[in-house]
Amino acid sequence: MDKKMEKELSELCQKHPDEVAQILLETPFWLKSLSPMTNYLRFDDDTYRGCISVTFAPVGDGFIEVLSEKDPDDRDTHRFRMPTGGGHSERVRTALLLLALAIKLDNEEFPQDRPPRN
Repeated sequence: MDKKMEKELSELCQKHPDEVAQILLETPFWLKSLSPMTNYLRFDDDTYRGCISVTFAPVGDGFIEVLSEKDPDDRDTHRFRMPTGGGHSERVRTALLLLALAIKLDNEEFPQDRPPRN
C-alpha cells in the first residue's frame, strides 16, 4: 500500500471509527497474510498463565479458544462458521480474522519467548 492510501485510511479510521469498523465487519474478505490451520496464539500480558488462540479451517470457519493455567483441563473451542456453512455470526467470524492478524503482528513485533512472570 502506498503512503497516500495509508494516510487516507488512517484519517478515515480516526474520523469515523465506528463506521469503518462496521464496514469491515460486514464486508466478507479473507486476509492473505493469514494461513488456514495455523494456530494464532497469544499469552496474556500480566501472568503468561492464560492465552487466546484463533485458528481457521480451510473452508474459512473460525475457532477461538481461551486457555487458563487455573483450569488447564477446561478447554472449550468455539466455532463460528462461514455463512454458506450454516453460520449465523458472520461479523464475529470476521472479528476473529482481525484478532488472528493482531496476534500474528504482535507475535512478530513482541515475541513472547521469555519465561512467565510470577
